[in-house]
Amino acid sequence: MRPKIGLALGSGGARGLAHLGVIQALTEADIPIDYIAGTSMGAIIGAMYAQNPDLHAITRRFISFLNSDKYETLGTKLLKTNHDQPPSFLNHFVKVIAKQLVITIAQARQGVIKSERLMTAIEYLIADGDIRETRIPFCAVATDLNTGKTIVFDKGNIREAVLYSSSIPGFIPPHGVDSWLLVDGAVTAPLPVKEVRQLGADLVIAVNVGIQLAKALEEPNMLEILARVDTIRGIALSDQQMQLADIQIRPEVKDAHWSEFERYEEFIQAGLAATRTQIPVIKQKLTRKPGFFQRLATAFQKEQ
Repeated sequence: MRPKIGLALGSGGARGLAHLGVIQALTEADIPIDYIAGTSMGAIIGAMYAQNPDLHAITRRFISFLNSDKYETLGTKLLKTNHDQPPSFLNHFVKVIAKQLVITIAQARQGVIKSERLMTAIEYLIADGDIRETRIPFCAVATDLNTGKTIVFDKGNIREAVLYSSSIPGFIPPHGVDSWLLVDGAVTAPLPVKEVRQLGADLVIAVNVGIQLAKALEEPNMLEILARVDTIRGIALSDQQMQLADIQIRPEVKDAHWSEFERYEEFIQAGLAATRTQIPVIKQKLTRKPGFFQRLATAFQKEQ
C-alpha cells in the first residue's frame, strides 16, 4: 500500500497562484493527491481543487474571475505597491491607509476592504457546501486573535472557512465566530504541514510561496524597520513549518507583491518548474518503505 499524500498549500496572495502549477506538475506525473490543507490563497486554490479535481477547469475559472467585474470591485488594484518597498503586509497597510483614509477614520475601522467583497469573490470561485463533501479531504486554517491559536476547519460551510482563512489582518475585518476572532491563517500557520498530516497524510508535500528578504535597508525609517521585522517573522515561521514536510517546494516568485494577480501566468509557471524538479524525489519516496524513526515522527505530528 502506497503512502497517502498530503498537499500543504501556503499563504502568499497572488503568489499562491503558483499552487496551480504545482498541482499541474503532480497530475502530469500521475502523483495522486489524497489530502489538502490550505492557508489563505492556499485555502482558496485548495478548496477549488478539492471540490473539483479538474485542474484545467479551476484554472479557467480563476482566470475568468481575474477578468470579471467581481475582481475589479474587490479592490486589490488599489493596494498596489512599488518594488522599492518591502512587500510585507504591515508596510503596505500603513501606506494604503496614508493614501486612502484619514487616520481618525482608520482607527474606527477594522479593515480597508469589506469582507462582503471577499466573500463575493469566494462565491465566484468555490461552490457552496460542507467541507466534508469535497472529493478530496480538505481543511482550511485560520488564526484566532483572542487566543493566538490556529483554528482548523475540516467541517462546516466551505466558503465561510475559506473566508476566515484568507482575511488578511488590517485589510479584511476579523470575523467573530463563537468565542473566536478569526483572521488569515498565515499569522500562525503560513504553511499547514501539521494540519494536513492530521487529516491522514503519510507523506506531505509543502509549497512555500512566501517572499525572501528584499534588498538591504539603508537608513530605514520607523515604518520600514517595523515592516522588515514583520517580514522576518513571517519568513522564520514559514521556514520552521516547512522543515516538517517530507517534500519541500519553493516556487521562484522572487519579491512579487501579494496583490500582483496580473502576473498569474508567471506564478503558475514558477510552480510548475519548481515541482518538476522534485518529481523524481517524490516518486522515490513513494516506493521506499519509511524507517522506524520516520514512522514515529509522522505519528507524533498526527497526534499533535
